[in-house]
Amino acid sequence: MSIDLNEHQPAADETQRRGHMAALAVAEQIVTISPIVPTGVTVTCSAGAPDRPRVEAHFYHSPEGVEQLAEVLGATVTTRPHQQSDPRPFTSAELVVSGVPVLAWSLAAPVAAQDAAVAA
Repeated sequence: MSIDLNEHQPAADETQRRGHMAALAVAEQIVTISPIVPTGVTVTCSAGAPDRPRVEAHFYHSPEGVEQLAEVLGATVTTRPHQQSDPRPFTSAELVVSGVPVLAWSLAAPVAAQDAAVAA
């Protein structure tokens, strides 16, 4: 008689499905508790890393959204230039919610758009 220790291991697609479900639950929690509702929430759980789901919450031109969500969840916010050729502020917070990594982020509006909003 032999014992196959792999017999009870879930198939990779089942692990990926569980990863998606965990990330979806976290995405729902973020949308529920965020003082400013994110513009978009993306859930990722690739076949190459089925046990590592991930959530991204994007706040369109709203660093305040990132800051307020980070405050609610006790995370640290970082602001840096987006790229060398595009110095607009990129605001982000990396945190873990219920074991799922979350990136909340916002990219500031282009300067021309900011100037137009001030003039109006």
